[in-house]
Amino acid sequence: MNHVDPTGSARGYALSLAVDEGVDVEALLTLIANVDTDGVRIRDVRDADRSTVPVAVDELTEVQRDTLVRAVEAGYYSTPREVTLSEFVEEFDVSKSAISQRLRNAEMTIVRQVAEGLIRNGHGEVGEHDAAEDAERG
Repeated sequence: MNHVDPTGSARGYALSLAVDEGVDVEALLTLIANVDTDGVRIRDVRDADRSTVPVAVDELTEVQRDTLVRAVEAGYYSTPREVTLSEFVEEFDVSKSAISQRLRNAEMTIVRQVAEGLIRNGHGEVGEHDAAEDAERG
């Protein structure tokens, strides 16, 4: 079943399954993969101990998404940085402050969503970490 938004386009759903230890995951995936249903596909399989937090990219404007993707591709977020903001802005033909603002707004949206997800998953409580975890991360 697809949800139809006000513009009339169909949007899909992502389904998350939790599988108990001991279940033959490979057999389950084969069963799902062999279902004769158009539009159904397996996108991701991960260990249940690996925490994830969804990020709704539709909360970013198209300009923010394009700028962010291009910044990653150009190496702006690499360490060491492969391109400076000044070099990067030439591609967009806008001011350095405009590119900086686009990236900052996109970053704030993503970081807020991740933090809210961490809190929902019980990972964001103040004081609920231990020194060993901090030491591991450096």
